[in-house]
Amino acid sequence: MKPILLALAAAAALAAQQPQTESPAQREAKHHFDLAAIRAAANFRSADSIDARLHEDGAVLHPRLTTLRMRIEAALSEARFQMDQHDYPAAEDALTRAEALLDRFAKEIGGY
Repeated sequence: MKPILLALAAAAALAAQQPQTESPAQREAKHHFDLAAIRAAANFRSADSIDARLHEDGAVLHPRLTTLRMRIEAALSEARFQMDQHDYPAAEDALTRAEALLDRFAKEIGGY
């Protein structure tokens, strides 16, 4: 009898931990974040590859690219924080900034 009660209690605890139904704003912000993060990761990988080749030739990436990368990472971190706080309009604002910075970054390195 006790194992059954323990199993039911565990199942109830898991059910309580499951996220509640997502609002459309939450779903949209998560989707927007995922797309921006994937795009950033791809462009950062490209920049790392370019940087490695430049180092072989004794050169480095332009400091502007390093600054842009840091600003993109900060905007994505801010978006994640705002999403954790359930402030989806603020998260969307941060994601819009991140995408604008990503556009500039991609143009500089020849990415997408």
